[in-house]
Amino acid sequence: MTQAQQVPPELSKKLERVKELANYCYSCGKCLVVCPTHLLGIFSPKDFIHNLVTHGVDDLDVFIQDEKLFNCLTCEQCAIYCPMASDEAGEGVLIAEIVQGIREYGYHKDLLTEELTKGSTHDGIMQLYPKLQSESDLKTNDIGFIKNDSSLKITESGEIAYFIGCTSLLDDIFYQFRSQYKNTPRGVITILNEGGITPVVLETKCCGHDNYWVGDIETAKKLAQYNVNQYKKSGVKTIIVECAEGYRMWKFDYPKLVDNCDFEVKHFSEFLIEQDLLHLLGPRFPVKARVTYHDPCRLGRLGGKVYDAPRKVLKSIPGIELIEMKAIRDDANCCGVSTFRSCNSNTKILRENRINEAIDTDAEYLITTCPKCITHFNCYLNETDDEGNEKPESIKVMDLAAFIAKYTQKI
Repeated sequence: MTQAQQVPPELSKKLERVKELANYCYSCGKCLVVCPTHLLGIFSPKDFIHNLVTHGVDDLDVFIQDEKLFNCLTCEQCAIYCPMASDEAGEGVLIAEIVQGIREYGYHKDLLTEELTKGSTHDGIMQLYPKLQSESDLKTNDIGFIKNDSSLKITESGEIAYFIGCTSLLDDIFYQFRSQYKNTPRGVITILNEGGITPVVLETKCCGHDNYWVGDIETAKKLAQYNVNQYKKSGVKTIIVECAEGYRMWKFDYPKLVDNCDFEVKHFSEFLIEQDLLHLLGPRFPVKARVTYHDPCRLGRLGGKVYDAPRKVLKSIPGIELIEMKAIRDDANCCGVSTFRSCNSNTKILRENRINEAIDTDAEYLITTCPKCITHFNCYLNETDDEGNEKPESIKVMDLAAFIAKYTQKI
């Protein structure tokens, strides 16, 4: 029986797409110069594609056993420099899409169990919790902290919704980092309220980002369908997302996973600009702070290149000085974490390098919109030495919306 006959039609079609993308490669090696894990010596996008085309494209069962599928961060930095990614040459070698498709095949064939088990961080809860949510209507993301806050106005029906993602879960798990994830939705809703907008905020489920990217497509589909149905019933037409991963899922992946996902999806920063709400960001009292901005992979290279909007929002706040790091936008260095699986001594180097890059700007704050970046940057900053001594505070890491709300004295 051929490989195509053993998998569902949708996956078979995706594997044909994988073959097509892989065949764009002619081994020039430009990807190796920018791939963060190649620079660590643990992954080679060029060798990966070479082995796929020459040995594994028709026998993925063997290929998966021989390759380090999860050493690729799917940050898509390599694709930026692929010479085959042009109107004349084609789409280029989209490593992230290729790797996701092969992982999906491996998950379907139960070839990734050992790798998923031994490589999970935080006891695998960030894949387990969404899976549990997908199997029960009772397990949804808690919005009690919003409903119980009389200063926040939300509704259950309307045309504009705000997707809060997994902020409650993250607050419960990573409380020791003092990241205060719940301040992100508090900030978003407060600013929207000041602009005369009462957003639809529902007990939605996890967006399914991590499950999708490890290859658990069925869980991702169930979560997507539940979330889409919730908003459809509430009359939503536009969905605002602050989380970079949630934005990527709603904007690009959900429409592929379910048939009825036809919402207009806007990042929070884009929405503020398009609705002419930047005038709301003036602080009640004078403030002064130096900040730098980290471009998340899922909002930048894999998110339609949302680079300008977050910067424009930061620059609009009186008293805030934006100082850029050396590597930004398409060249922004990945935080080194993917699907809560790559948090190890190797990728710690990537976090350290990015933090040092931010510190070199002399900024007081490192601002981003990705909860994983926030979590693992703070994890690095909160490490203790062998004697249990904490590092001296060098820079604060905050979400964009939470920072805006705090430094304009809105929460």
